[in-house]
Amino acid sequence: IVIEQEDGSDPSGPTELFAKLYARSHLRSDRSYKLFRTLVYGRLEDETRYTSVRRLVQHEDHMLHVMQRAGVPTAEPYGIVEITPDREYLLVTEFLPDAVEIGKVPVTDQLIDEGLDVIVRMWKSGLAHRDIKPANLMVAAGHLRVIDLAFGEIRPSPWRQAVDLANMMLVLALGSSPERVYERALNRFSEDEIAEAFAASRGVTLPSALRADVRRDGRDLLERFRRLAPARRRVSIQRWSLRRLGLTAWVLLLGLGVGALVFGNLSTVGLTAPAAMPAGTVRAPFCEGNGSGLIVAQSVPSARIIPCIAELPEGWSVAAVSVNQDRTIVRLDSDRAGDDAAVLRFDGSCELGDAVPVPSDDPRIDRYEDIERLEPDFRATWYAVVEGACWWWEFDFVAGASATLAVRVDNAVGWITRAELNANLAESFVDAEI
Repeated sequence: IVIEQEDGSDPSGPTELFAKLYARSHLRSDRSYKLFRTLVYGRLEDETRYTSVRRLVQHEDHMLHVMQRAGVPTAEPYGIVEITPDREYLLVTEFLPDAVEIGKVPVTDQLIDEGLDVIVRMWKSGLAHRDIKPANLMVAAGHLRVIDLAFGEIRPSPWRQAVDLANMMLVLALGSSPERVYERALNRFSEDEIAEAFAASRGVTLPSALRADVRRDGRDLLERFRRLAPARRRVSIQRWSLRRLGLTAWVLLLGLGVGALVFGNLSTVGLTAPAAMPAGTVRAPFCEGNGSGLIVAQSVPSARIIPCIAELPEGWSVAAVSVNQDRTIVRLDSDRAGDDAAVLRFDGSCELGDAVPVPSDDPRIDRYEDIERLEPDFRATWYAVVEGACWWWEFDFVAGASATLAVRVDNAVGWITRAELNANLAESFVDAEI
């Protein structure tokens, strides 16, 4: 956002600000995410869903002020702008010029110390970030800044604070080494505190983006930190309650009821159930792991690499996901590009036609583009060809929508190997201590 005075004079405050859009799609995502975690793990911590967009944006604005009072280096908050009452709001903060993610710069001893100091300040003030990952740690003018406090919590449990420490050390180790981070952490934390942090850390406690970065790094950072710290028994993350049991029973009964309605009661209206199950609609295959990734992988058994959605950009939402025995289709709506603006297809092969090769950031993926037109309504097909499979975007934007929206949504697609998917599912759904 660029600030200008109506009379043409120079503004008294900053001329550039950053605005984050909150819409009702965020409420749906929050509700689905927390329901899934409750079913699989129980209520780990502060898992109550938000009931309105206004409460969601108010929470992050409040956490920005609280973190600043605690000395945590965050973006300066400037308030909330109401676009549509109870539906759309902008959270306005300081714009950080030339800031880059910590994963894109060398992690020096200074940055390690600043990252660890963030945890110290949060611990002393009774705060937790709960979403520490490279994308939420920015480096501006050589110093660390913490952003995206939507999951922030006041007066968290010791377990939650320990997980924040472990996640911060993992992020810092991605750009340096576990030994270096551990050595500097001992200047602020005891060996027991660090040991407890990594005893509490496993699959679900790591944000999905951080978990993917640690996996790609290949150094088994979690295990190396555990070897450096004193031995500790793993902390169980399973939480059982009457609410969890009731929700689980409700979901099972609902699934059985829908199955009986579709396949058992069709004969009462003169129809018969099909011999084979048709293409079904399932949850979107997010990289954080919600069970749909396995179904998508089974739809194309020849694929060794399976696409997944890391995090949708603002304004995009999943309209439908269809899976059958030989393909998966994900349809996305956009508040600016229109309904069905982007369709992601995953198949065993694809016809490239007139598509031309374009640079790829991964040697295992060959990329091609076929741009039909840029204006007035962007239409294009972008392909990613891997061993044994292919996925591609079909973009069809409404007139006036910028083609850059396609770049943003394409960047939201990550990937996972079949072996990693199986390992993640085993880790997510089975607690070794239960």
